[in-house]
Amino acid sequence: MGILQQRHMNTRRTARRSHRHAFLIHSLLGAFFGLLTFSSPALMQTLLIDRIAAVVNGTVITESDILWYLALDPETPEGTFSEDVRARALRQLIDQALLHQEAEKLPALPVAEPEIESYLAQLRARFPSESAFRRRLAAVGLDEQTLREIARHRVEILRFIDFRFRSFVFVSEQEVQWYYETHVLPEAQRRGTPPPPLGDVRSLIERILRDEKMKAEMIAWLEEARRRAEILLYPPYRSLGK
Repeated sequence: MGILQQRHMNTRRTARRSHRHAFLIHSLLGAFFGLLTFSSPALMQTLLIDRIAAVVNGTVITESDILWYLALDPETPEGTFSEDVRARALRQLIDQALLHQEAEKLPALPVAEPEIESYLAQLRARFPSESAFRRRLAAVGLDEQTLREIARHRVEILRFIDFRFRSFVFVSEQEVQWYYETHVLPEAQRRGTPPPPLGDVRSLIERILRDEKMKAEMIAWLEEARRRAEILLYPPYRSLGK
């Protein structure tokens, strides 16, 4: 094949790729503007202002996800959230995405509605009142359907954490004895009260040590998962990757 023929074929291939790319963009834009045409003004405003904050192995995290995360955190004060507060929330959402992606690799039963209801009941209980909870949702445009999807997503993550980290944690008798002698006895002495018998607090100590070990295992796992993951950060969050 001559050089001119080869160049001609390369030109035709490039043209076909450009045509397909232009057609895809045209189709996506058409669908987007079609959605805007048939949407309510509130939804139109949400679509226009929402932005991508990060992409984690193909999973998109938006500004709305960050706002919803903060609204559902009773420890975060109401009001306008600063960039630092949003950045901390994004870090948590990135970790959630990594955990959920790993959870999806394992066979599991679908999350049942009672599990969602139980999670939401525990979540509401962390707020001063039901009205305070609802006010937080309304402030960030979080509807009931989306709330339930977030709850389902979190339950799936909690299931994975229990399976991957908690179920493999072992607490020895020596560790229980060490914690009793280095924490319980000194605390009782500081308060000037008789220390509780080890048998009375054994289960509590075991739970504390198990939670500490599980947290350490999960932190190590997340550090490795972040290192291996493809995480794309968008302004103003690019500094998180430094």
